Amino acid sequence: MTIRALLSGDAGPGSGLALARAVAGSAGLRLGGMALGFLVGVQLARGLGTAGYGIYGMAMSIIALLTVPTELGLPQLLTREVASAQAKADWARLRGVIGWSVRTVLWTSLLIATAIVAWTWGYGRDLMPGTNAALLAGLALVPLTALGNVAGATLRGLHHVVSGQISEVVLRPAAFCALLFVASALYGPLTAPVAMALGSAAAGIALGAGLLMALRRLPAEVSQVRGRADARVWWTSAVPMALTEGMRVLQAHLVILVLGLMAPAATVGLYRVASSTALLLAVPVTLFNIAAAPTLSRLHALGDAHRLQRLLGGIAGGMLIGVVLLWLPFLAAGESLIGLLFGPAYAASAAPLAILGAGVAASAFFGANATLLNMTGHQQQVTRASSIALVLLAVLLPPLIWAGGATGAAVASVLASTAWNALLWHAARTQLGQDTRVVALLRSRHHDVA
Repeated sequence: MTIRALLSGDAGPGSGLALARAVAGSAGLRLGGMALGFLVGVQLARGLGTAGYGIYGMAMSIIALLTVPTELGLPQLLTREVASAQAKADWARLRGVIGWSVRTVLWTSLLIATAIVAWTWGYGRDLMPGTNAALLAGLALVPLTALGNVAGATLRGLHHVVSGQISEVVLRPAAFCALLFVASALYGPLTAPVAMALGSAAAGIALGAGLLMALRRLPAEVSQVRGRADARVWWTSAVPMALTEGMRVLQAHLVILVLGLMAPAATVGLYRVASSTALLLAVPVTLFNIAAAPTLSRLHALGDAHRLQRLLGGIAGGMLIGVVLLWLPFLAAGESLIGLLFGPAYAASAAPLAILGAGVAASAFFGANATLLNMTGHQQQVTRASSIALVLLAVLLPPLIWAGGATGAAVASVLASTAWNALLWHAARTQLGQDTRVVALLRSRHHDVA
């Protein structure tokens, strides 16, 4: 699909123009959020030092893992179910799935928070010195993050793609940045527990804003009907998605956890800077996936396979171009850029960042494979690929970290993520007859010319 083809058609929720507008709006938000996120990272890296930033990174990785069972795959399920219910004007089902999701998050968050408090106070021992204190200070992030993602997923399912990202992408890092500045000015040097507590406060502010936006944008008909729950069907879909999300998050944070067990806190801090910067490179991949999710679901529901294939090619092409443009400056002057942004102590992060950047480019090449499968009811394929990639990562990490430290960890991460993408591309080809790779864009252009 060419850019011209992407922009053609009406502005309805299933049109190429609607997707292009969503991507453009998401790009604006991501650029703002990217700048704020970098500023937060700089504040934390400089304020905590390499060792303190390593402790913070270890605690945040644990928090990220704890958030998975509280969400239970609900964000993706909500986006899919809300988009489908709105398309069919099934307001009772729409209200039912939102209410069921909120109740599920609250109960699971309470259970997990209680278990973690009991463990750290009664029996736990620090995985890394100082981790438990930081973990307790940031424990509120578990329910706050999960509920914030539920609000955002609801908005995206209603085709308010840009609004569905404002709270988490912009407001949360903006609030965190402001709180860090005030705390540093009033109380002096940061500690990992203080940083975690401030992060929790920022998440609370973002959640409040997200809930207000979601309530304002719900169709008026939703408040006039009684919610109809289909919990059995939703659990059937949510559990595989939760397993997939859990394995994805574990794959992303397992590196930090293993590094924390095998290497000094300073090495964890170096890798944390590299992985955080790699998230910057992945912004095009993220925004295309988020913006395209409801459209992919809609086109599949309508049975429009040809239009779906053209759209997938355009998505992959946009992803790859964006990633390469962001990656090139760090390839050319990685040490100088990282030293300028985070401080000279972090210059060694350039080597693992170069490797992680290659992995992001590979993900862009394979396109919106996971999103396509999840939005079309083939989430089991994503779960299967994620489990294989996770096992591969667990096998590769110890020897590669032992041999190369943070750089070896980056190699293991890229090998596992590339295997994951290849498996998902194959599943999309065999299950749906769709090619998510960037080469589909070239085939689409040849077809259009013919």
